[in-house]
Parts: sequence; structure tokens; C-alpha cells
Amino acid sequence: MKGLYLAVSLILLSVLSFNCQKELSSGPVLPGTGNNSKNPITATLQGNIVDETGQPASGVSIRVGSKTAITNAKGYFRISNAALDKNASLVTAEKSGYFKAYRTFNATSGVNQVNIKLLQKTSVGDIDAAAGGNVTLSNGSKIALPAAGVVKAAGGAAFTGTVKVYATYIDPTSSDIAQTVPGSFMANDKNNNRVTLASYGMLAVELESAAGEKLQIAPTSTATLTSPIPSSLLSSAPATIALWFVDEQTGIWKEEGTATKNGSNYVGEVKHFSFWNCDIGIPAVTLTATLKNNEGIPIVHGMVKIARSTGNFWDVAYGCTDTLGQVSGLVPANENLVLSVLDPCNNVIYTQNITPLTQNTNLGTITVSNPTSPSLLTIKGQLKNCTNGAVTNGYALINYDNVTRYASVNSLGEFAVSFLKCSGGPATAEVIGVDAGSQQQGNVVSVTITTPLTNAGVVVACGTSAAQFINYTIDGTNYSISSSVVGDSLSSYTYQTQGTPPMMTGTSGWSLTTNNNISFNFDHNAGTGTYDVRSLYVQTYDSIMIVQPFTVTLTNYPASVGGFYEGTFTGKFKEIATPIPIHNINGSFRLRRMN
Repeated sequence: MKGLYLAVSLILLSVLSFNCQKELSSGPVLPGTGNNSKNPITATLQGNIVDETGQPASGVSIRVGSKTAITNAKGYFRISNAALDKNASLVTAEKSGYFKAYRTFNATSGVNQVNIKLLQKTSVGDIDAAAGGNVTLSNGSKIALPAAGVVKAAGGAAFTGTVKVYATYIDPTSSDIAQTVPGSFMANDKNNNRVTLASYGMLAVELESAAGEKLQIAPTSTATLTSPIPSSLLSSAPATIALWFVDEQTGIWKEEGTATKNGSNYVGEVKHFSFWNCDIGIPAVTLTATLKNNEGIPIVHGMVKIARSTGNFWDVAYGCTDTLGQVSGLVPANENLVLSVLDPCNNVIYTQNITPLTQNTNLGTITVSNPTSPSLLTIKGQLKNCTNGAVTNGYALINYDNVTRYASVNSLGEFAVSFLKCSGGPATAEVIGVDAGSQQQGNVVSVTITTPLTNAGVVVACGTSAAQFINYTIDGTNYSISSSVVGDSLSSYTYQTQGTPPMMTGTSGWSLTTNNNISFNFDHNAGTGTYDVRSLYVQTYDSIMIVQPFTVTLTNYPASVGGFYEGTFTGKFKEIATPIPIHNINGSFRLRRMN
């Protein structure tokens, strides 16, 4: 981590793909031809997942490329050295009883965060596959299947039994649309141009047999969808509108077909089921800005809203700042705009007018003055080492309101992080000092919050080894990932389960220099002992199947955040596609508990 004010950045979904992004390509962007090229980057991703009631969702399986994680009791996950893309990164979230969630975002080289609200997978009725028929949702949405028009998704064989229809309507005018929308509103039109979308209603639909087999529409058939138009959008709804579906490989909407306005509904035919969206593609340019407080400290994970000074709701884009206070994304072209900075409770604390844009534009640094409401918080301090000298190679771990932020130090050992909070937030924050040079860390320090500035004072980074590592051997070949090696990263996460043992911990390690990588999850009690490994991902092996017994022996259990998991593991595994040979693996680890 480099620089004085490095901290965890939170990337919130933008309603029009106005996402956090560190770099902006120069030159004009022609309307409707946003950048859809690849721009790969390796960075850390973390996020928070909530259920349909807004409560943290634990046990959610997260995937980014070939890497996986599982959310803890707070719905939190973290994946180090994830393969991301500056123009369009994809993360998926899966949990039984919910539709698979997709989130696309513009990645930065800092720590990226996504926030996802799961959509409950609700059964809305049954249809006889041979006869066909329809089901209707409570808001008037309708799914109609043709007679003898359903096949098994696996293999394509004709299906003749009862079709169970699961569906949910997604209202684009709802206040939580930024968290519930599948992917984002980033899309590729029928000419493969990158655009942003103005939605007039979405439907999530899945078909299953009574036994839980996945079903699809037959290749020679179509189904009919009826999607209500929100009342506030009826006057602007066109007579015909493009239909778009989520590409499950990219999380980006793709244009396919049209729907016709029929009263207060859109009606259209589709050839397969996924998430479907009635939308207008919007011409856009890329806008970037950097937010800082009065002292020049970047404001991390600050929510930014871009809207037309007049117009419909779908001309609004939401985004957030990265670790350097930067925010960037697509906004409507050739329109008078208003930039607003919001606190986490959606209170506006700053506004600025923007004249019509015809090309990519960088607004430069925007100084957000401390608001009269206690929304902007800065936490400062200084790290001292074991000899009472300044820590010049280290960072502070600052946990506030269930979010952990990393703040690196300057040559004097000083750290600072500035972020927005809701009025009435937690009264204290927890700070842990880490001396990366000597691989030492201190105890957790509780700091009383005062706004706009909280001075944590001197925080001692001494007393406990901060060394982290995963050392492992596969079929006699040794591998190592260590926090003492530049380019190596390690992490762990723990969440409460409903089973026995009652907890699960996930580990991960990745080396940029050697490409060594490993992650494994194991169930355990709140203490030392020998436990079963649930899953394993390691090196370049594909689709791994664990051969039991495969166990982890915990020799040290951290009772609180900042402590360390220590132990060994041993077992066998094989690849599903090539089950022979069976590989032997064993190793040891020491990883900091982060939650």
C-alpha cells in the first residue's frame, strides 16, 4: 500500500454505470459508443450482501473469475488479488432461495467494494408443459409459456411435466434499485456499442421441474412477458422499447428483441429466461472528479449523485469515490447536470452545477467543506514502533460501523482517513497499528468519535507478530505466500453458520510475483481442534474435488479481530474433469482475523 491516505474504497453500484474508476481515457466518446474493450487489472475486492429485508446475508457464495469467498455473519466478504477489469468487472453472489445476483463495476487498483441486495426466489405458480399457460404476479406481471415449448436446460430434452415458475418484478423507481439491479445499467446494444440504460421495468424469471431440474424455453419456441410500467414513467414510455437480458458471463445487459406498450404494460416475446429489462439506451460521456476535505485528505467511499437539472429519474447516476477520492463513470451527454455528494443516509451535503458535456471531462479536485450536519469524519493518528520511533512502513486498520479501512503512514508515522457517515453513527471506532517493516502489530485501541475530526493519538504497533503466511506442498513441490514478500497478499474471513460446527473460516493467498495461489474454507468451533475442509482452490487446478479425509488442525483460535488463525492442513484432491491422478497436499498457515 502506497501513499499517506490509502484506505479501503467502496464501489457502489451506479444506476447508470457511474462507477468508481481511477483512470479516464482521453478524447471524446461518441454517444452510444461507450468503452467496451478489455482493460484488465489485479486488485482486491470486498463487499456486503444483504437479504430482501436489508439484513446481512451470511453464507452467500461469491465468485470473481476463478476466485471464491463466502460471506460472514455481517454479509461481508473479501477477495485479494482478484482478476478485475477497469471497464467492466463481474462478481456473482449465490444463496439457496434467491436468484443468482450479478454485479458489474469499473474496477480500480485500490480495494474495490460492491453492495448487493439479494432477490428472493419466489414461486408464482405452476404451468403444465404440454398444455402451456401463464402465471401472474401480484403487481400484474405475467409469464406465458407456449404448449410443448419447454426443455431441460441440461441436454435440451423435451419436458412434459409440471413447470414451476419463479419470478420477481424489479421496480426501476425503487429506492434500493442501485443494490437490486442485476449487473448494473451497463449494456451493449445490438451493434455492440457500450451504452447506459433507462429502465421501464425488469423481471427475473426461472423455470424448474418439481424435482428442481433447471428448465428453459425450447429453441423453436418463445415465451411472452408482460411487465408493468411504473406510474411515474407512463407519460414518457415510448410505444415500442428494446428488450435486454443479462449476459451471465459478463453481467452486462445485451439487447435482444422489442416490447410493445399495451395500456400500462410492456409486452414482448423472449427466447430464453434470465433477467429481462425494458430499456432505452442513453448517449453518454465519461465524467471524473476527485473529492477531498478542507485539509486535502481524499474522501473515500463518498457517494456521488449526477442528475439532469430537469428530467426523469433515469437520468440519474450514482457512484462513489475510490481510495484517492476519485470517482468516474458514464453520465448523460449534452445536458445540464448537478453533482451532489450524499452521506450513507442519502442526505445531500454538497452540490455543484455542471454545464453540458460533449466529451470525456475531468472536473479535477472538488473540496467538500465540513457540513453543518456531522456527516464528514476524519480519523487521524500516529503509529509508533517497539522502540517508540515512528512507523514508516505500515498502516492502521480502522474499523467503524462494521467497515474496516486501511490507512497507510507517511514518513512521520502519521495516518489519516476521511469518509462520510450517517448522523447518529457508532460512538467509537477500533484502531490496530501494524508495522509492516518489523512484522509487528499492537492491541486493539478503542477511540471515541468526535466530528469532524477524531484524533486517535499515538497508536503502538508492537507486541504481537504481524507475520502472515500460507506454506504448502503439492505432490512434493513446495509453495509459499508471505506477508513479508512484496506482491504477496493474504486474508481470512469468518462467519456464523446454522450447522455443526457453528462457524466457517475462509482463507486465501495470492502472489503477484510467483502466481502461487490457494484458498480453502473449513468449518470449526470457536476454539482449537481438527476440522473438515469444505472447499479448496489452488494453483491452476480446475474444478477441484476434495478426497476425504481432508482436515485443518487449528492450533490457535483468535477470539477477537486482529488475532491470528494458526494451524496446519493435510489431504488429497482431484480435478473433476481429469480425476486421475489424485494429488496430495499439506501445509501450515498464520492469518489475521479481519472480522
